[in-house]
Parts: sequence; C-alpha cells; structure tokens
Amino acid sequence: MLHFIPLMKPSKSLNLNVKDISFINNIQSMAVVGPSKKRNFFFLRNHQENFKGDLYAVHTKVKEVPNFPSENIYSSIKDIPGKVDFAFITVPALQVLDVINDCVKKGVKLVNIFTAEFSDAGTEEGRRLEKELVKCAQNKVRILGPNGMGIFYPKLGIAWRSKFPTTPGNIGFIGQSGGVCNIAIYTAKEMGIHFSKVFSFGNGADLDFIDILHFLSNDDETDLILCYLEGIKGNRGDDLRQVLADNKKPIVILKGGKSESGTIAAKTHTASLSGNTQIWSTIFKQHNLIEVETLEQLMHTARLIDFYGIKELQNIAVFSLSGGYGVILVDLIEKFRMNVPQFSPKIQEQLDKKFIIRGTSSKNPLDVAAQLFYTQSIKEIIDLALSDEKIDALIMDLPSWYFDPEYSITSAENFEVDMLEALNLGHKHNKPLIPILESAHRPDQSNRISRLLAKKRVPVFGDPLEFIPLLPKITNYKKKLRS
Repeated sequence: MLHFIPLMKPSKSLNLNVKDISFINNIQSMAVVGPSKKRNFFFLRNHQENFKGDLYAVHTKVKEVPNFPSENIYSSIKDIPGKVDFAFITVPALQVLDVINDCVKKGVKLVNIFTAEFSDAGTEEGRRLEKELVKCAQNKVRILGPNGMGIFYPKLGIAWRSKFPTTPGNIGFIGQSGGVCNIAIYTAKEMGIHFSKVFSFGNGADLDFIDILHFLSNDDETDLILCYLEGIKGNRGDDLRQVLADNKKPIVILKGGKSESGTIAAKTHTASLSGNTQIWSTIFKQHNLIEVETLEQLMHTARLIDFYGIKELQNIAVFSLSGGYGVILVDLIEKFRMNVPQFSPKIQEQLDKKFIIRGTSSKNPLDVAAQLFYTQSIKEIIDLALSDEKIDALIMDLPSWYFDPEYSITSAENFEVDMLEALNLGHKHNKPLIPILESAHRPDQSNRISRLLAKKRVPVFGDPLEFIPLLPKITNYKKKLRS
C-alpha cells in the first residue's frame, strides 16, 4: 500500500463551501428502507452479508424476511429504538420525501437514495421533487443520490451488492455511475488492489463530487483517489479548484461527457453539466491530476501506483523471450517518449557472463530465448538489470504456456517457483517489474499466475498497450510534484 503521501489537515480556506461527512468512518447502525419482496430483499440481504453494526429493515407492510431477525423489522424508521446512522432508501420517488422527514426526526446522519426519476428524468416534476427532498433534509441529513448506489465501505461491511470484497484498502473511488462503481469494485478484487471507500453519488442533489473529494482528501484511510466524473452542478467551480489546490494525494480521473454526444448522455444519465472539455483539461493540468481515457486505464493506473508507488519511469529495460516481441516493445516504449538505453558498462560486463545459450542477447532489449528454463540465471539477469542506476523499470514478456509443463521443451525443476521469485525482484530494487503474460493458447495459466503474482503485488498485463501509455502519466505527475 501507499504510505509515502502526507495526509492533509482539513482545509482552512475561508471561502471553501463543503459539507462535513467525517462521521462516515464511525457508522454503527443502518436501515434499509423499502426492501422489496419481489426482488428477494436484494439490498437488505447484500448489506446483511458483512455489515458489522446493527442492521434494520423498514417497511410498512413486510413483517417477516427469511433468515433476518423479525425484531429488527419496523414499519417506520422512527420506531427503531436505537440510533440509526445511515439509511439506504429504495421506496418509490413520491414516498421519498416522507422517509426523509422521518430520518430528520430520527437523527439519521446519512441517507442514500437509490430511487431514480428525479432530476435524472429530465422533467420539471423530477427537478422539483429533487429540490424538495434537499429542503426536507434541512442540512441535518446528508444525502447521497438520488439515483445512486451510495457507499461501499469494506472496513464496516457496508456493501450494496453481494460478494463485494471484504478486505479494506487504501484507495478511494468517487463514481457518478453505480454501474461503473460495480465494475471497478469487482475488477479491483481480481487485480489484488483494495478500496478504502467507494461513493456512487448519482444525481448529487446534496453531496456531490466536490464534497466527497474533500472528504477523501482528508481521510486517513485513503492514500490514492480514483474518480469517474461526468460533471458538476451549479456554480461550484471555485470550490472545486480550492479542494484540488488543498489536496496532497494522487488523483486519477476519468472524465465522461467530453464529446458532444457524451455530454447529452451525461445529462440524461445523472443530469450533470459536463462543461467545456478544454476547461476541464486545463483544471486537470493546473492541479496535477492524472487523466485517463477508459475505466480499464483508471484501474491499471491505480494498480501500478499502489504496487510500486509514484516514480519517474523514463529509462526502461526490456526482457523478452522473442527478439521480435522485444522489438515491438522497444517501438512502443519510444513511441510514448521513453527510452531503452544500453546498460552501464559494469552491468553489461556482468550480464554478458550470464548468457550461456546461443541465439540470446545480453544487450537492452534482453533476449533470453530458450535460456528461460535455466531459472537461476534468469533471476540473476533480472536482478542485474534492475540494479543498474540507469534503469527505472523492467518490462518482460512471458507467454502463458511456459507455465504448463506439457508444453515445455526442457523440463525445469521448480520453474514456476523460481519464476515467481524472479518476477518479484522489482520490489527488492524498488523499481517496477511489469510482466506481460500473454494469454494465447493457455488463458487458464495466465489467469492463475496473474492471481498468484497479485498476492505478491506484481501487476500482470496481457497487452503492452494496457500500461505503457500510463507510465508517462505517472512520470509527469512525479515531475510536477518536484517543480
């Protein structure tokens, strides 16, 4: 995990207008309002899986829920004898105002309104209803949504979907789309990275991107912030700039609605004002944000930073089993304005002694060919290459079938164990070692080895274009930190 980023104190900017949600770290009780029998009590069951506090169900008609304590079912949130910190609201839109009124009387601190058909409906009635619910909250109840999934907080077991990961991490995620958040959460589980908190804030009628970003910027449990943003509402440009100016953590952002059609889609999706693309690009550059183009890039950047930290990655060593693939990698590296330099004379001299098979090359790019099965020499070659002060990172291609003994030309004892050790050598030198494990022919082996390496905090990719374009983005962020 990242631990090198200094945590900022809450902003003391005189003109900053953000809402305080620091109480979120201490949620001890929650209620699901309107659990539906037709949906098999979906959201109630999902939160029941792992929530560590007191969980209640609120419904005017439902008196029993299979495998849920009947004494925790109430017809109104006001009837619950204990406190309720958080309410997840799923009732129809026209009933939400009554629930909000009850939450105010009960002293609920936070609600998530899953229900849609407010401003996202694009109707005057929807917009009016959304303004009314904010007014009903009286600034006493903070609102996520409407049209949002709320908060995923693995440390406390708050999870709107089943089988979300339970291991808490150090990465915060702000998403203006519940579907994007779902993909990110399940993808992170597969990648071996972990979230501190994920916010799906939907229409952002009350709590919006700026409020949540300010919270995560000050959150001791969060070191890295990921964002999917479609736009902001109202005249909060100054607040956004101030929050970004105060922030001391890496922010990786995916901006939706940059095209004309995308802008229309964003307005339909969450009633957001996407704004001028050039203005957003200027803001991102001024405040040293890492901007990416796809959700996959967002997650891959997070994995690279989380596993290896923020570094300048300019001079790259290439390790290949195929001279041709090495050439492809060199071309891509230089296309994205990085270098593939020759090794220092002393390192080169030592590398020359490690290459013992004809048809190999000890120059950068390293071409080991059939010597791969001499695993001890492979470990030594990687160790030497990474020890060179001229080298910032090593990229390696490794087809998946090499991990299947049936397809090995030469049987090598302990091949897999030795290779996993070799691929972990980046951490010894505090430099990224990034394997490309092509899934061609044996995708099962690729997936298996990727999971094993994720546990060792080694990021595996199947395509060089998944990560090579991201390395200069991380480098530029690091350079701006120093300037």
